[in-house]
Amino acid sequence: MNRYEVESVTIVGIGGSGAYYIAKFLLLCGVNVVGFDLEQSKRTEELEKMGASITYSNPTEVFDTSYFIYTHSLPEKIRKEIQVLNCDIDGYEVGEMYKHIMDDFEDDLLSGNQVEAFLESDIAPLYSLNLDNLRLIGVTGTDGKTTTCSMIHHILKRNGFKPALISTVSAIIGDEEIDTGFHTTTPTSQELFKLINLVLEAGCTHLVLETTSQGLEQGRLAGLKFDTVAYTNVTDEHLDYHKTWDRYLHSKSLLIKEHTSPDTVIVLNRDDRSYDYLSSISMGRDMDYSISEKSATLFVRGIKSGNGLEFKLLVGKEKIDVVISIYGAYNISNFLAACGSCLNEDLDLKDIVNGIGSFKTVKGRMELIQESPFKVFVDFAHTANSTREVLESVRKLTKGRVIHVFGCAGMRDPSKRFPMGKFSNELADITVLTAEDPRSEVLKDINDEIEVGWRDGSNKEGELIRFDDNTHNVEVRRDAIARAFELAKSGDLVVITGKAHEMSLCFGNVEHDWNDIEESKRLLTIE
Repeated sequence: MNRYEVESVTIVGIGGSGAYYIAKFLLLCGVNVVGFDLEQSKRTEELEKMGASITYSNPTEVFDTSYFIYTHSLPEKIRKEIQVLNCDIDGYEVGEMYKHIMDDFEDDLLSGNQVEAFLESDIAPLYSLNLDNLRLIGVTGTDGKTTTCSMIHHILKRNGFKPALISTVSAIIGDEEIDTGFHTTTPTSQELFKLINLVLEAGCTHLVLETTSQGLEQGRLAGLKFDTVAYTNVTDEHLDYHKTWDRYLHSKSLLIKEHTSPDTVIVLNRDDRSYDYLSSISMGRDMDYSISEKSATLFVRGIKSGNGLEFKLLVGKEKIDVVISIYGAYNISNFLAACGSCLNEDLDLKDIVNGIGSFKTVKGRMELIQESPFKVFVDFAHTANSTREVLESVRKLTKGRVIHVFGCAGMRDPSKRFPMGKFSNELADITVLTAEDPRSEVLKDINDEIEVGWRDGSNKEGELIRFDDNTHNVEVRRDAIARAFELAKSGDLVVITGKAHEMSLCFGNVEHDWNDIEESKRLLTIE
């Protein structure tokens, strides 16, 4: 079936950004588009003017359509009802359909009229950019992406280049920092197009771009080829979307398969279970790093961690001492990924090490909020792996108790709740459970699942405190943090994980103003 020469297509959630551009493309191809959405918007109004027929409710009847498209955010119950009603009709998730269109364009499978529709719809504007004078560095992985990107940006800038950075925290273009407000790490193609144009206008030499599995799978980077790509790690995360680790890894591998050229250097983590597969598809272009395998291209030994990181870096026959004034031994791996990336930019080892010496903590990444009478850290850790790494790191920073405040997001991968609870039990003395974007899930139910893991931990002397009332919205997280501060004694350490730099908390469908860093300082009366 030619997907773009059918009579009718139905799109559920047609007002979403991805669905909107797909709808525009199909309408311009001459397809009759029928849409459903819960509310009217500028996007749906424009689509209606183009000829789309839109109903402002969820569908409850059988479609008379060639196939249907739905957004990933559509509640599972409604999605199943649609699939039961329309069992003989093919269904595509928006990201899946987006990717089909990108692939067909790149493989020259679109007709002349469809190519015109592709370009006019603005569905993939990155193809139109001239990036001949801009070096592109892409970083992906489960944890550590933002820190690694920030390290690369810092090292390049310290060595006289003019790099730009687009990460989950913000975009830095020239001397300007832009609050992107992205809830997803990789912005849409259209948002990215605007940012890269600003990068080009600013005369930047490099763009360091943080990329996600969903962004790669949904074709948000279509049109970009990177000079260097780096992987931090691929752990069990986002399985609500990808279903299995193998499928998650496949999505991550698209950075190599679809966004590299024969000259691209691929920087891989030898210590991660993704290494064998990613190395096998790199076709000899990979450079590996490790903190355990001496045969790796980049290797370290003599690690000392505490109020900073010290170690000896070995690259071939070169050896050099490295000092980085940040917390968290896991950041050594992030530095190695950054180091490998910068080596591909014609920097020598001494320049790289000198550059990293002045690097400071990224906002919300092991950020020290208070030193005494008890330490307070805020970190973005929201996966099982990053939670374990953060708790292992802070344990080494105090002889007192570790008090851990966290929660797990609703309507996201629930499989991480058990291990996060278990890690908190075994590596903290007191665990305070609270809200982290419960969305439409019941907060108590989320915390019940975390507690099952907590009670499976080996620390039978641990203390568990829960804040489960989400009717007060952000107050439930504020009260949890305040309680942690009340419990903390001189010499203790409080670590608050999960939100960090983010500027809102989601309850139901409403984003409420919130920031862990600002709220912690306010509760501690720190200006």
